[in-house]
Amino acid sequence: MDTAISVLDREGSQRLTLRGLAAELDSGVASLYWYTTGKDDLMALVTSEVLGRALTQFHALCGDGEKGPREFMTFPPPSADPRTSAATAQALEELRCLCLCLFSQMREHPWLAGQLLGTARGEENALRTWECTGQLLQRMELDAEQRFYASLAVANYAFGTGAGIAHRHNRPAAEKSARQVHEKLERAGHSGPGMLPVVRAMLGSFGDHDDRSEYIAGLELLLAGIERQTWGGSSTP
Repeated sequence: MDTAISVLDREGSQRLTLRGLAAELDSGVASLYWYTTGKDDLMALVTSEVLGRALTQFHALCGDGEKGPREFMTFPPPSADPRTSAATAQALEELRCLCLCLFSQMREHPWLAGQLLGTARGEENALRTWECTGQLLQRMELDAEQRFYASLAVANYAFGTGAGIAHRHNRPAAEKSARQVHEKLERAGHSGPGMLPVVRAMLGSFGDHDDRSEYIAGLELLLAGIERQTWGGSSTP
């Protein structure tokens, strides 16, 4: 697993082959088939391995009372609303930490985001991540229906939106692509007096954020919605 992950980090998923991995291990390619049925199976195994590392990091950080991985220390979690119980506030903080650990692995391993975007998420540690999310939601004042939809929303954000953000920012041409988007928006914003005023007002913000701030902003909007549901009222999602 370590060697496969190193090759993926260095060369990307398109260039990973079982023959090349066997050469890295100074072994015969036939021996790898004791462990995997082919490249797709290998990618599922390494994806599960990296998700397992995210879960291990999450449990270690929670045990040490940390709010998230080190690279997110400049983004402290928001304060809980006075209407939010202490138990829910703690669970929300841990849920945020779990999502940050997942995103940290996506940033460290550029191939992971693309794998998550294209997988059925049936790997063992993907399911364990969903289980962990559900256990955190059980500690909040949510009914069964609210927990179900909240678990889907968190999973879809972490594995979908989060993977999309990481994939976009990890691409070699990401900076060029962002500049082209900015130029298109700028042309649209200046297409005529009074045209697209909201777009024009947002143009200056495009150069002031990175993948971390983009991911965290969306995550905190999602968690704020879950927090609001714990105050009581309708269970309609």
